[in-house]
Amino acid sequence: MKNVLNLKTIKDSFIKLSNKSESERNIFLTNLADELLKNKERILSANKNDLQNAKKNKLSSAFIQRLKLGGFDLKKIIKRVKQVRTLNSGVGEIIEKKIDDTGLEIHKVRVSIGSILIIYESRPEVTIDVACLCIKSGNVAVLKGGSEALETNLILYECIKKSLTKSGLPEEAIYFIQSKNKSSVRKLLKRNDMIDLIIARGGYEMVKSIQNNSSIPVLAHSSGGARIYIDKSADLSIVEKILINAKITKPSACNSLDTVIIHKDLKDKLLPIIIKSFKKNKVEIINGKWNQEFLGMKVSIKIVDSLNEAIDFINTYSKKHSEGIIAQDKNAIDIFCQSIDSATIFVNSSTRLHDGYVFGLGSEMGIATGKLHVRGPVGLKELSIYKWIVYGKGHIRE
Repeated sequence: MKNVLNLKTIKDSFIKLSNKSESERNIFLTNLADELLKNKERILSANKNDLQNAKKNKLSSAFIQRLKLGGFDLKKIIKRVKQVRTLNSGVGEIIEKKIDDTGLEIHKVRVSIGSILIIYESRPEVTIDVACLCIKSGNVAVLKGGSEALETNLILYECIKKSLTKSGLPEEAIYFIQSKNKSSVRKLLKRNDMIDLIIARGGYEMVKSIQNNSSIPVLAHSSGGARIYIDKSADLSIVEKILINAKITKPSACNSLDTVIIHKDLKDKLLPIIIKSFKKNKVEIINGKWNQEFLGMKVSIKIVDSLNEAIDFINTYSKKHSEGIIAQDKNAIDIFCQSIDSATIFVNSSTRLHDGYVFGLGSEMGIATGKLHVRGPVGLKELSIYKWIVYGKGHIRE
């Protein structure tokens, strides 16, 4: 069967999905976990082909690391699918309820957003995360993954379609664009008659291009890279383990550490320890380049005279993704948290914790760095909006 995109069919499937209960939608998640397990070898084989092609095309090591899907990674994906099943989407809940003096009853009700276009690069696990979160929250989705992960994504999409059919849900609720033609995607950016929201997850240039050319609201997951400020009040016994964890556990991740900021009072005591630890772990120390997201085993170090200088520095170079402070002084922590403009701030903890699964959201669509309508990890409740339902008994406006 030809893979033909029909936005009207997809939009119509949203109405069908809206009339399914959450327990019916949960059946899809059970079936999807089973399908992924059943097709494990096919998925890993396809991913191996994608990795070989990526190396042939000389894609960056950071890009290849994000593309890779091993057996352990697949187990984690299946675990996330099962966790999402246990969560409450909140769709249908009454957020607020008012009854006025005349008996007019006004409900503010949580509802699904509708039809979502998700554009993303490299990471094939996003295909599954998106399908899980969208179906569970009652949304339909059009997916455009990167061409570098096409073979993996096609097997994953096959698992999704089979699971939708088995569950009695509309097969069109999730559609994966197989074409590598970028012009077809550009046209979709103008289809605000059929698409309610765009989620863009990828490199800065890609996301910026989507934002600049879209007539549809865009939820952006763009550049990352974290900064951690070590205050003069820091507990030095936890500094090294936080910095090393934030840097080396997954250097290609968007929540990986890029810059260490040290209060001048700690320079003589702490700087030699940090440099030694980074070198031991094969992390290259770079001079300057404060604005660069390294996505690899590189880090920069900045010495500041005060907390205020640290705050100014971070707000100047922050990608508004993940920022951290190591301190014991509560006043310093409070000022830092109030002053830093970022989706998430980490106090005495690694920025690598910035993840929907860690936050108890099961999966995430990405980490939104803007301010409308959500910020931070985008989970189930972030894929909802609300509408007002007014109940009267012949009420009219006088």
